[in-house]
Amino acid sequence: MFWVFLSILLLICVVFLGYDHIDTLKNWIGRIKIGTAGGRDSWRGVIIKWLDKGTPSVPVDENKSFKLIDVIKNRGKVNTVAYWQDAAVLKAATAMDGDYIHESIAILAERYTDPFSGEWKLEPQRVDSAMLAYEMLCCPHIDNSVTEPAADYVAEMLIGLARDYGTVPYNRNVPDVRFVDTVGMICPFLIKYAEVYKKTDCIDIAMEQIKEYNEYGLNENGIPIHCFSKESRDPLGIYGWGRGCAWWALGLTDSLRSLLKLDGFNSEKAYLLKNLIAFLDKLIGYQRPDGSFGRMLFTDSLEDSSAAAMFAYCFKYAYSLTKDEKYRDAAEKTLDHLLSCTRRDGVIDYSQGDTGGIGFYSDSLSVIPAAQGFAVTADIL
Repeated sequence: MFWVFLSILLLICVVFLGYDHIDTLKNWIGRIKIGTAGGRDSWRGVIIKWLDKGTPSVPVDENKSFKLIDVIKNRGKVNTVAYWQDAAVLKAATAMDGDYIHESIAILAERYTDPFSGEWKLEPQRVDSAMLAYEMLCCPHIDNSVTEPAADYVAEMLIGLARDYGTVPYNRNVPDVRFVDTVGMICPFLIKYAEVYKKTDCIDIAMEQIKEYNEYGLNENGIPIHCFSKESRDPLGIYGWGRGCAWWALGLTDSLRSLLKLDGFNSEKAYLLKNLIAFLDKLIGYQRPDGSFGRMLFTDSLEDSSAAAMFAYCFKYAYSLTKDEKYRDAAEKTLDHLLSCTRRDGVIDYSQGDTGGIGFYSDSLSVIPAAQGFAVTADIL
């Protein structure tokens, strides 16, 4: 009986310890012959697959031991992260267009919203849902008159947060902290919502969010910090976190892109354009010779494909506005590098994982669906 018990105990230990290394093994296998997938067209098939089947889950912690326990407890991965991942995939699908993709876009939309009532199947509780709501408003194959209840829900959530806290916090549990992520996630939606549903008061909320961050969240060189205290104005986190810089660039880019579709608001348009161009000019100086960007822009850190893909998209949009070839060249250089980070199956690798909180930045590099979405969009734009 003792030996049976010992055998069972050893088997359980092997299962739990072996599970800890499954992701490592999968990454190792996936990276065999990385960079040999072919051209950028290989990225698009992955987008179609993820539209139909859903994006892979992204771990939200850096726990590397006994991960099976997290899976059992359903703590290791969360659904809220999927909003901005699927938003980037939908952005790419919108850019790809074509009859072949309409059905796949509908599948993604119906994963989140009821096709008849237009309401969320599961009401979002966090502001990152605004990024998906924005892309749904931008997609010509999603009927805005049907999904208006879902858009209204997100808008009302953001308006309520702005009313309660002055500007919109990323997390209601830490209402004093303003994260740079929020600029990229909510401001484009608020402006697009104003455009689509003629509720221009939302533009004021978006512009206040951007102007506040511009005043208190950037250093003397115009580089954003991860977050700051609204009450004390003290900087929190670090300046130059790659994806944080990407959130700032994205917020300016897509806010301007939406605002340009509206008549008037000339001072707001000029403000966004001026700040976008100034920031992208700074970014070009931090681009590495191989086209990549570091997880931390100022240091010799490992690359981050997710930040690089977001930058490539912003560079390409700036080129479409200004016709200045330095932006196109920066984007093309980045996209060429991302090909070298592409697995045989067309999936872009080497993206930084999710942050663990203020001052805690992931040391993992793996697959982040948003990198795929922004890369495809940048390639087409």
